Amino acid sequence: MTGSALDAVPAGILSLAEDLTITAANRGMGEIVGREPATFIGRPFDALLSMPARILFQTHVYPALKADGRVEEVFLTLKSELDGVSTPVLLNAVRHDTTAGGYAAVLVRIQARARWETDLLDATRALELERSASQQLATELAGAAADLATRHAEEERNHAFRDAFIGVVGHELRTPITTIYGMSQLLRRRFWTMDPTLVAQHLDDISEESDRLRRLTEDLLVLSRAEGRKLAVGDDPILIAHVVREAVEQEAARAPDHAFSVDAAAALPIVVGEETYVEQVVRNLLTNAVKYSDAGTPIRVLVSTEDGGVAVRVIDAGPGVSPEALEHLFEAFYRAPEVRRSAAGAGIGLFVSRELVEAMGGRIWAAAAPRPSVKGSEFGFWLPAAVEVDDD
Repeated sequence: MTGSALDAVPAGILSLAEDLTITAANRGMGEIVGREPATFIGRPFDALLSMPARILFQTHVYPALKADGRVEEVFLTLKSELDGVSTPVLLNAVRHDTTAGGYAAVLVRIQARARWETDLLDATRALELERSASQQLATELAGAAADLATRHAEEERNHAFRDAFIGVVGHELRTPITTIYGMSQLLRRRFWTMDPTLVAQHLDDISEESDRLRRLTEDLLVLSRAEGRKLAVGDDPILIAHVVREAVEQEAARAPDHAFSVDAAAALPIVVGEETYVEQVVRNLLTNAVKYSDAGTPIRVLVSTEDGGVAVRVIDAGPGVSPEALEHLFEAFYRAPEVRRSAAGAGIGLFVSRELVEAMGGRIWAAAAPRPSVKGSEFGFWLPAAVEVDDD
């Protein structure tokens, strides 16, 4: 493309492969980014973008281009690797009508206008805030990992735990953060022109990913405290049936395709513990049941007096748990081999639940469904009563 008549066009013109690797570029594209076109041939197109534009491109523009075969008037910013100068452009791209595949793209500079400057400034500030928050989170997690490393007697276990922890943080936190950031940027830019139904869908996505991030953060905090021997719980009286019903109601709203039911015995004793942690354990067991059972199947929750305390059982109709996996389910970062490909997860929910239950003086277990003729699993825990009860 370089050296052809397209070099006279006052705009950047690119040819892109299916994976958006740059295969050709005209002189105008080189002028926009301040480099000879030959220097970025063979590189991914999004490598030329600023970080906010790269996030928008990866989460929305590229999927739309793959799905529709074209995108029109997309606002992006290119960033020069030589001087760091950002150049706002409008992108139009269309799939090549050839058997070779790929795309043709045209990028046109945007004249400096106040609203573009404001958008760019807002995006830069948002990026700086995101970087600051990410750095703060990384610092806190690094401190927790360092604290765990100094407290473990076995150096080999220290390294294994730290590697797994960093893997969870890098993978599990990146997804909700990227979604929340990308969706919020899209809504900020295009809210007034978007279809209300699409706006509501994006807001639902942000809400769902925020809740996922909140739950994961709570589990990570307990995880770091448990491994650092700093997990402390209260000994307050708790009406556990009330906590269970509220947790089931919330989970039922998040998973409407499952049939939830609660069967709580009358005159349950008051248990001893910390209500926030009891709710976290119940929520983890319910989430686990939803994740590993098919839509439309029942999830039963049984609450009963047992052994001078209260037992809570969550019974699903999923594939069940192999005897080999039962021995490891409550270990940190463990996920049974038969479910790794069928459901995503960090492998910390059951470990966190065990640590919380045991810190409150209780016990936790996993078993096959109580009826041999029915597939599924039972996950349950027991907490001591505030006052000794007579089971007779």
